[in-house]
Amino acid sequence: MTTTITPWIHDLARVRPGDPIEVWDQQHLRHAGTVSQVASHLGVLWVRETSTGLPKLVPTEGHRLRHASAAHTA
Repeated sequence: MTTTITPWIHDLARVRPGDPIEVWDQQHLRHAGTVSQVASHLGVLWVRETSTGLPKLVPTEGHRLRHASAAHTA
């Protein structure tokens, strides 16, 4: 069985509402969920967390983002 590592997102133009996403801070997963809105000009996005269903405003400064598989976020 092979593991595919999803590359980090460096441009919010690659992120769309409905995308499953992971938000990392250093080496720790901080948020996992579905993107609800993106404001690339402000450097922020809103993520509805899978575990709680709560929306989170995430500044991209200081965080790393990557698309997550649908199976991973379910």
